[in-house]
Amino acid sequence: MVKKLFLTILTLFLLYHSTKAQYEDFETWYNLTIKGEINKKWTYSLEPELRFFENAGQLSNWQTEFSLSYDLPKKFDVGGIYRYAVNYEKQNYNRRIHRFAIFVKYQLKTGHFKWRYRGQLQNEWVNYNTSADGQINYMGHRHKFALKYDDKDWYFEPSMGIEYYFSLMPAKDVGEWKQRYYVTVEKKINKRTSAKVSYRRQSDFNVAEPDLVNVLFVGIEYKPKFLKHKKKNKK
Repeated sequence: MVKKLFLTILTLFLLYHSTKAQYEDFETWYNLTIKGEINKKWTYSLEPELRFFENAGQLSNWQTEFSLSYDLPKKFDVGGIYRYAVNYEKQNYNRRIHRFAIFVKYQLKTGHFKWRYRGQLQNEWVNYNTSADGQINYMGHRHKFALKYDDKDWYFEPSMGIEYYFSLMPAKDVGEWKQRYYVTVEKKINKRTSAKVSYRRQSDFNVAEPDLVNVLFVGIEYKPKFLKHKKKNKK
């Protein structure tokens, strides 16, 4: 009964989220996540990633993201992120992007379901004075809601979620926002390695020429032996 309910919710989720756009594209993202625990309170992750656009035929950007997270009571985590990315979508120059962010996470498990929320405040600098955009920092906040079904009898672990981004700076972008939703299947390969495949759909709102991007995400997660990732028992 629970399995049928989850699959029904997943189907309705896919059918409901559709939008019209000025431009539509298909992209592929390839991700490697290395993660673990430094100690009982601090966790880390390192994520190099390649993205291809123009129907997955041209390199869009490569990026590396590093994050640290601190375990708080009552199922909360707080942390910070630094991301360096090089974007090739502009014809005249490559955009080098530095992103700094702070976040808070909350997670709750009820039966086979895992509920998660992440709120993030971020700031980006583009090209550091090598272009007109380099004089402006881009600030905004993100909110991500996720639901995962965890059942040992299933061959894989399905999940779905939705994420919103709202622009705060510069002034010309205030009022613009983005929506991204996804469905994912994840399979554990061994004790330290798992693989996931995800379909993501991203839309722009309150912009003159909204984009609609369909993404096939393929990822590998690895937990090194020298820094083992341990399960948290939160009170």
